[in-house]
Amino acid sequence: MIDFTSSSNDAAKAELSGFVAMEYFALFLNRTFVVFSARDGLYGWKARGIIAAGAPPDYFREYANLLNDPKLMNDVTAVRKLANLKGGFFIPRSEISSVEIVPKQKEGMAGIHHTGRIVIHFASGKKREFILLGKVDAGRIQQLIMS
Repeated sequence: MIDFTSSSNDAAKAELSGFVAMEYFALFLNRTFVVFSARDGLYGWKARGIIAAGAPPDYFREYANLLNDPKLMNDVTAVRKLANLKGGFFIPRSEISSVEIVPKQKEGMAGIHHTGRIVIHFASGKKREFILLGKVDAGRIQQLIMS
């Protein structure tokens, strides 16, 4: 499996940190996001729409590689523009009440490399579940979101 984690020193130097995740919606449909963690919240860029069974196990690699681009990872304005594209999102930190790690593999992923899931709980009582794509440190992602 390919390791898409960056060292904590790299994350500390950057304005932004991030991860690549898949989210299911409407029961069985999915979409892939590059999620950027910034001081004011989480910005999500919908990098790809529905992935069907039979997709290459590391189809998301090109998106994960964006997280190693120092120009992008220090440009909050560019990330905000990506999040404003169709399907993108912004979650203010003030709306996040907790982040739960679910270490179990997600059923139905058809061999796509992933490292469990995180569930973001909101003050409103709603939640969003993201499947962490690649070999990533879920605890580190949890800390990035909550800090």
